[in-house]
Amino acid sequence: MSGGVAAPAPSLRRALFGVIALTSVCGIVEVIGYTDVGHIYPAIMTGNTVQLGLNFASSNWTMFYSILYAIGSFFIGCFISALVRNKLESPTVELLLMACILVAASVVRLWPALRFPVELPLLAWALSMQGIAISRFGGVSLQTLVVTNNMVKFSDALIGRYVEAPSDGSKRPALPEVVLPGAAWLTYCIMAAIGTVLNKYMSMPFVVPVALLVAVAVVLRRYHQRPV
Repeated sequence: MSGGVAAPAPSLRRALFGVIALTSVCGIVEVIGYTDVGHIYPAIMTGNTVQLGLNFASSNWTMFYSILYAIGSFFIGCFISALVRNKLESPTVELLLMACILVAASVVRLWPALRFPVELPLLAWALSMQGIAISRFGGVSLQTLVVTNNMVKFSDALIGRYVEAPSDGSKRPALPEVVLPGAAWLTYCIMAAIGTVLNKYMSMPFVVPVALLVAVAVVLRRYHQRPV
């Protein structure tokens, strides 16, 4: 995870830890939320936006308004997160707030009737907070919420580093530019599967992403860094 101007560049190992931990949080929370609230993503807004248009065109108003509720919740989470970030010197507090929100969601989901009206916005707020709090790892711009852009970055950097140098004369991609987005995609896939298993055998599976968030916050606190 990248630091401020005066901070030394973090090691690839530390950046990789941040990418894997935070992408794991997203993979687990997304798959459990998707299952809990009737196949609506808490934070994958590309899928939700496509579904919004599809259901509008099909006049499926029940699903349309449900997805609109999810998108609106995510926007609200982003606005709140941006305000909180601007008042903090470190994303550590934001990650801990996110962990607290997931603890609340863990309790709420014990009552199925509350999963859509309460759990869904809680998960959307938590993940939007993560997306705004940290978006750079080891000098590489990277979003742990979604994987499409990471797949594009990984493919481009892989070709530029190991197959063919960039034709525009730009420098050869550094190793983190290949490893980090590739690890993000792979981790998301694996943790979605693991999240499914956790959801099957645990009554409060969000304790796992909560533990991961606390671990990342501890690392950030230890190295006194501020991702940008």
